[in-house]
Amino acid sequence: MNAQESAKYVVSPPLDGGEAVVFVPGLGGRTKFVDRWNEPGRGPVIRRAVWSEPMNVPAVDERGAALASLIDRADASDVVLVGHSMGALVCLEAAGRLDRRVRGVVVMCQYPPHRTPVSPLAELPDRALAAELDAPPHIADTAALPEYARLWRSEYRLLNRYLESDPRPMVNAPIVAVGAKDDASSWSSENLDEWHSYTTKRLSVHMVAGGHQMVEELPSETLREWLSTFSC
Repeated sequence: MNAQESAKYVVSPPLDGGEAVVFVPGLGGRTKFVDRWNEPGRGPVIRRAVWSEPMNVPAVDERGAALASLIDRADASDVVLVGHSMGALVCLEAAGRLDRRVRGVVVMCQYPPHRTPVSPLAELPDRALAAELDAPPHIADTAALPEYARLWRSEYRLLNRYLESDPRPMVNAPIVAVGAKDDASSWSSENLDEWHSYTTKRLSVHMVAGGHQMVEELPSETLREWLSTFSC
């Protein structure tokens, strides 16, 4: 059975047609911080897309297809996709399939595919890999570590395969590319500028303070300012 048939994205709050902003996390799938972005009485609601079976790891393009299918079935037609790290690549794949249903895409802490180097992390032993990913103690210091390490290696191997396939999805919507000054995956604005190769519309690049997990501290006002540019 194809992984996409047994696992899928679950969007919360559920899509209900029309306008939607959907956040897609990267490796690890943390989304708790999204609650901060949804201030009472302020729209649009920023929804989370979470993979339903974390230990079932399909390819990046399959995840993009699954997200696009979910949005299509919900008849959402004014969609902004926000992706962090590998989630940005999922958004790229989904946006390429959704075409004019997408109003804009925000990619954070992720160079475009042709500028992202193949990761060596898939070959590290369990504890070294956990240290590189700054895994929390309840994972790194317990018997669960080997299973999590297996998952992480699967993710990186699939990511490497995706990068080596030289994909070129094209988005028919503006892209906002966000880099973090202390993040090896996004510190170069020159590399981020090359996201222009993936859109038929405009690209804007922004640099913020912090490292790869800057998204967890990102102020709601900053994100909403970027989202507002898609209404221009």
